[in-house]
Amino acid sequence: MSVTKLVIALLSVVSIILLSISFFFPADSELYKLLNYYDYALCAFFLYDFLVELRRADNRWKYFRTYGWIDLLSSIPVVDALRFARILRIFRILRIFKSYNILVSFIKSKKKESFYGFAVMIVVLTIIFSSFMVLLVEHKTGNINTAEDALWWSLVTMATVGYGDLYPVTSLGRLFAAIQIVSGIFGFGAVISYLNDQVKRWK
Repeated sequence: MSVTKLVIALLSVVSIILLSISFFFPADSELYKLLNYYDYALCAFFLYDFLVELRRADNRWKYFRTYGWIDLLSSIPVVDALRFARILRIFRILRIFKSYNILVSFIKSKKKESFYGFAVMIVVLTIIFSSFMVLLVEHKTGNINTAEDALWWSLVTMATVGYGDLYPVTSLGRLFAAIQIVSGIFGFGAVISYLNDQVKRWK
């Protein structure tokens, strides 16, 4: 099993979680907007997966008739301006069944590559969770007040750059920042380890 397939399967689960959480926030809130940004990013990954699978399929029409159409429709983001697009959430759920088979295969295989897949998953979840919680606790309290602020802060903190233009001022916000920093170090370590393994294979 490739790392990419495992990551895509896990991201399918994350996508459903994000869509479920978004029901609890008004469409004009910054938290809802932040969740939408992450949903757009996930849809881009799903579209990439669909195009790769379509290109690799021996029988492209057969692939499209089985899982392909679900992969394509689930890669369309839920845009509020297009009310009918909300129906596409159903196809995200259908995608879970495909992901289930991939995850079961991972549990049975216990390959080293699967570690990298879950490492990516932990980093992605930490980015989403930390930025969401920081925006929630810092909104109207500190200087992280918009979805764009939260995204920029998350990127800078994850990379451990620390520009200092945006920073949490509450105790909870600083706690989530610390989690984000540790996750960034862990993520970079996993990437370096993966690239090192790939270089060894090429040799």
